[in-house]
Amino acid sequence: MTYKIQHIPLGNSLPVNNPHSVSVSLPTLEDVIGYEENRPEILNQLKNGYPRFFKNKMIQKLEEHVKNLHQIDDSKMVFPITSIHAKNLIENLVEEHFESIIFENVCFLILPKNHKKTIQVKKIIQNIGAIISSRNAEKILFDKALINELFKEERLEIEQPEEEITKILSEAYSAKKENIFLTNSGTNAVFSAIETLTQIKRKEGKTLNVQLGWLYLDSIDIIKKRSDESFLYINIHQKEQFENWLAENHQKVANIISETVSNPILQCLDLPWLSNLCKKHGIGLILDHTMASPFCAEVLQYCDIAVESLTKFACGNANILMGAVMVNENSEYQNQIKEEIEKYTLKPYVLDCKRLAFEMQEYEVRMQKISKNVSQLYDYLKEQDFVEKIYSVYEEKSWQNFLKIRKNDNHIGLLTVIFKKPLSDCYKALNFSKGPSLGTEFTLAMPYTYLAHFDLLQTEEGRKFLEEAGLDPRIIRISVGTEPIEDIINEFEKIKEL
Repeated sequence: MTYKIQHIPLGNSLPVNNPHSVSVSLPTLEDVIGYEENRPEILNQLKNGYPRFFKNKMIQKLEEHVKNLHQIDDSKMVFPITSIHAKNLIENLVEEHFESIIFENVCFLILPKNHKKTIQVKKIIQNIGAIISSRNAEKILFDKALINELFKEERLEIEQPEEEITKILSEAYSAKKENIFLTNSGTNAVFSAIETLTQIKRKEGKTLNVQLGWLYLDSIDIIKKRSDESFLYINIHQKEQFENWLAENHQKVANIISETVSNPILQCLDLPWLSNLCKKHGIGLILDHTMASPFCAEVLQYCDIAVESLTKFACGNANILMGAVMVNENSEYQNQIKEEIEKYTLKPYVLDCKRLAFEMQEYEVRMQKISKNVSQLYDYLKEQDFVEKIYSVYEEKSWQNFLKIRKNDNHIGLLTVIFKKPLSDCYKALNFSKGPSLGTEFTLAMPYTYLAHFDLLQTEEGRKFLEEAGLDPRIIRISVGTEPIEDIINEFEKIKEL
């Protein structure tokens, strides 16, 4: 698709006028704060939102239909989830059984509002990615004559679209097709990988999962909640210190979970070093490769499991939830992983697969275009007086690490920037799409710390923790798109005029 850089009013879906979009326009910092504080005057304007925090309008409509059909009153909460498999998984995690209704192919959990585990169930649904597909909800509504038409979009109309997705990923990751498992979301891919390898290592008596570097919000939650013990080691470049820590603690370390390139400060791991360290101590290694993408870096040979949120660069248009788990055929745990992992994976919906199979035809070309733009944008920004700091893979230590795994001479598709002028002014001045998510063909700006860790900004203890993690409140993460580079640079020229 071709996108034009323009101001998008508060509450519009990103992409605009798409009922399946996974992002929403929050064009000012005041809008972001109002969104985080759940102010009605902001929330009432949202046409869509990030699915883990905002229920898609199609899903809302389906839920209301089921409540009316089964005369479920307001004393109960209804949670549309993907399947009976998802229900069983949730029940096993909370150790309790719940009432449910099956309507068409969707399972609806029913809990009293005052149930002691309602909040826990909501969080688990979020953490394991159990929410249903908006396309699934839309198709049911259409089949029941509750809406007049399906949203018109291009799809790859083949009988088994998941095979096309797997084929592209197989080539990109140099992985066997039978070692790739598609999931209904990136979150479920992360959960499945961590849960599987945690259970395998628990049999060896190893119970400590280590988070190396800063991870995405749900990944952190999953590690904390699904590990008997967890440990956070922030600085990925302190290799000697980490080696010394492992020398003392390796006997109880089960797995290391990290990102190839960290979100949002874009530090790159020394993967050959980390891989050797894990093999030396018999530790499992899980890598989230979403930020780097398989067309920019080769990673599967260094880890036991790689995961990717296909919602991001693979989709490119922020209108599909899907994920993938890739298992290294040379991992000593390969057979055990393949035996275990489908206990935790939630399958993607067929129409999502057809849409993603279409969008992934341009995945490699998309990354080449974004890569070129990122390189040119970095060269521009590093010369500008109004820029205080740029976080990028070009930082010396990260760049040396990245060169060890770099592929196709491509660049990582993001830059994170701190400007010398006030965050609110700079963020407002940029007319890019502005909201959560990344990996889009349209340039997407996000005041990361405000949107991902607003709760921590509210306390002195939280702000101190963010400072130690290197997450400055002023950062704006730029997911660079495929627009003409001159148009992208022109937006930053506006900051000069502030």
